[in-house]
Amino acid sequence: MVSDIEFLEAVCERMQQVGLVQSKAEFSTRMLGKGPSYLTSMSARDRKVSDEVMAFLTDQVTTDIEEDDVAIFILSEQCEQRRRDQLHRNDLLGWIAHQRALPMDDTNKVYAEPKSTVTASSIRQKLIGWLSRRRVAMP
Repeated sequence: MVSDIEFLEAVCERMQQVGLVQSKAEFSTRMLGKGPSYLTSMSARDRKVSDEVMAFLTDQVTTDIEEDDVAIFILSEQCEQRRRDQLHRNDLLGWIAHQRALPMDDTNKVYAEPKSTVTASSIRQKLIGWLSRRRVAMP
């Protein structure tokens, strides 16, 4: 059976291997809530680790997971926003290329909206027109 201190050393080593902590000192302070030499001194004395230290480690790992979840959510939202922005920019490039390819006169300016764009104001104008011609039943 592995002692508590051997277990903590194994946890520390694993966390170092994957880059979650940089040293035993960081592990002792951040993950165990103790001084920087806690893990080393407990190992040298072969002392029993308290339940509070194990509970602190569990709580800290849980907190780190929750913080990662929040960070992942935020980064995912930022990624989606960037993708939407990129799509809009690509649409704009296509619209610009289309407008530049058309012959320009006074009635056809670059400022005209692309045919595929439907805005709330254009829908509102159509609805007002239908209502004024009584093509839509009034409630």
